Amino acid sequence: MVCGTIVTLAAPLDARAQVVPWQVFLDSLSTAACDVVNADNAELVVLSAGGQLVIVTGTDVLLADTFVDDQGFVFFEGDPVGTIDFATDGDGRRTLWWVSLTGTVVNVNGFTGEPRQTNQVPSDFLEVPCDACEFWDDPSVCAEPEPPITVNLCGVQVPIVAGAVLFGLAFMRFTPRRRMGSTA
Repeated sequence: MVCGTIVTLAAPLDARAQVVPWQVFLDSLSTAACDVVNADNAELVVLSAGGQLVIVTGTDVLLADTFVDDQGFVFFEGDPVGTIDFATDGDGRRTLWWVSLTGTVVNVNGFTGEPRQTNQVPSDFLEVPCDACEFWDDPSVCAEPEPPITVNLCGVQVPIVAGAVLFGLAFMRFTPRRRMGSTA
């Protein structure tokens, strides 16, 4: 009974998820998952809150006049200017790209965010990045959390803080209580 209670209480305490402030895209034609949007001259991410693009090459720069909708269409100052799509790069890998409405890779102005068409396609590029963590200015966003020190309670590894709390609760439940009062 005690072990069942401890396991039930400990399960939610050990659940964690890494949360980054940008979107991760999954390719429907492969197993690729990328969060770097590649352009001719920059690497970008799409912010989860608001859908704006941020240049992450060098110092992170928010492109306030850009917006990416749920279907991957990119808008600049309200006008459609391209899409965010997976394509095969020069190394044969599926990577994420900002392409113009005509399908060429976009060159983006680093100050305004204004896109310009190029004559290049994704297969013209080699060694294309897919992980935004290597570019984002705040490394704590991508830092792997330290694994907690755990103890084994009834065959389940639980973080030591949770284990101490759960042990204390179990101890209090099965310890006889004394009544305080007068002895007359």
